[in-house]
Amino acid sequence: MKVSSKSRYALMALVELDLRTRDSEKPVRLTDLARERKIPEQFLEQLFAGLRRAGLLAGRRGVGGGFTFARRPDQLTVLDVVQTLDGTLDAGWGAAERAAEERAGSGAVWQAAGEAYQGVLSRTTVSELAERERLLGAEPEPVEATASS
Repeated sequence: MKVSSKSRYALMALVELDLRTRDSEKPVRLTDLARERKIPEQFLEQLFAGLRRAGLLAGRRGVGGGFTFARRPDQLTVLDVVQTLDGTLDAGWGAAERAAEERAGSGAVWQAAGEAYQGVLSRTTVSELAERERLLGAEPEPVEATASS
């Protein structure tokens, strides 16, 4: 049940996009998002391409181009982003480990934990994250990218 750096970076950039487009539907340049959130631009480009293909973002090329939300950010959940970039969340074990856990009786605990984890992600929207940041006046900290992400 690990969320990758890809999803963490994407969420940071989506929060920035939401903050910048609250009063305007004008597209925001990827360069501006990357610079503001201290995210490597090429990496963010790959992430946003995946989010655009999945229908979460819309992109416009050329002068005045950039990215906007294809879905309203108050309807775009953290789980939507994570599943788009990381795939389905699981408890992180294979079939043999899962069978051993179930025989030991602890499988139900891990299943419940996974469901609770996914529940939090499915109830939290990008707009909620942006609003929390706005209220806290938080200065975003960069997330370290790893080769395994």
